[in-house]
Amino acid sequence: MKKKKWGVGIIGAGGWGGLAHAPALKVLEAYEAKAVTGTRLESAQRAAELLGIERYYIDASEMARQSDIDIAAVTVKVPEHDRLIRAVLEAGKHVYCEWPLARTTAEAEELLVLAKERGVQHIVGLQARANSNVCYMRELVADGQIGQVIAVNIAVTLPVFPTTNGVVDQAHVYLLDASNGANQLTVGAAHILDAVEYMVAPFIEVSAALAVQYPDVTVLETGETVQADAPDHVLISGKLEGGALVAAQIVNGGALGFTLRVIGTNGELVITPRDGLMFQMDRLNLSYVSPSGEAEILEAPEPDVSLVSWDTLPGPGYHVAHQYIALSKQLAGETAELPDFAQAVRLHRLMDAIRQASQTGIRQAVE
Repeated sequence: MKKKKWGVGIIGAGGWGGLAHAPALKVLEAYEAKAVTGTRLESAQRAAELLGIERYYIDASEMARQSDIDIAAVTVKVPEHDRLIRAVLEAGKHVYCEWPLARTTAEAEELLVLAKERGVQHIVGLQARANSNVCYMRELVADGQIGQVIAVNIAVTLPVFPTTNGVVDQAHVYLLDASNGANQLTVGAAHILDAVEYMVAPFIEVSAALAVQYPDVTVLETGETVQADAPDHVLISGKLEGGALVAAQIVNGGALGFTLRVIGTNGELVITPRDGLMFQMDRLNLSYVSPSGEAEILEAPEPDVSLVSWDTLPGPGYHVAHQYIALSKQLAGETAELPDFAQAVRLHRLMDAIRQASQTGIRQAVE
């Protein structure tokens, strides 16, 4: 089915929705942001006015039922995902939900079943898969440009996530509670581990150590101390299909940056930051290093921008925009590869295996 513009309702435009989804939709000819929702009428109205969106609601169900809303983007904190996605599915609308899909694997599995029953398109915000350099590395690996992959090495330092030297602002206190489902494992590590599975091969087993190295955290605005039980340091070793071994360390400290090396029998491919952002937002630098040590910078083919009215500036909305492009193709009946709720369930299960490995000290098979 073809449609000139798809109407989108943004649930939670005050945070990630306003930073990433609204700017992305603004530059895409195939979409129009029709409405936003917020927890309070005043904040919803303020967000709508700031983003240049006509309508605002405090009830996501009411917004989703509107005839001009084709897709609802769920961009709020993870604990609310399950309730809001159910409301969108009840209205029979397509849904783009940010990652993590849910607090638990059980919740994610139920949402996948409901989305399939409704017959709607469902996409999860694993936006690194829309990065042109990630896609290019995937092609190079599949084409055997570095021979057989024997190792993947990942080092990520995030001195501002989830805390900054043991200090957190009020808006991000929820990251410290493991039951909320958003933390260094499920965000900092999950995005890059998903990219590894996409570029190289799925994990088949993992060992892990998860640590809370900032157990007592100061709230910036109030000075109060809160306790953290969500991991802020993730150490993983694993094996991929095909036999490649993985070593990954994601740390709440150091100087902001990351290096991802995919090492083969005929050289290696290396990813480093280009924009100084978290891995899933950064445009990335990609290079090939030969066995002799000679490095060559690689330029990925330009992403498909045929549906973009002008260049999307680098930043939080850059890869989100390209995921929306792929979604518009899928909605038009074309073939497009998108991370959906099934992929989200797969990644949730990988997170479960990592937690279990850390708790038991026993290497875990990954479903």
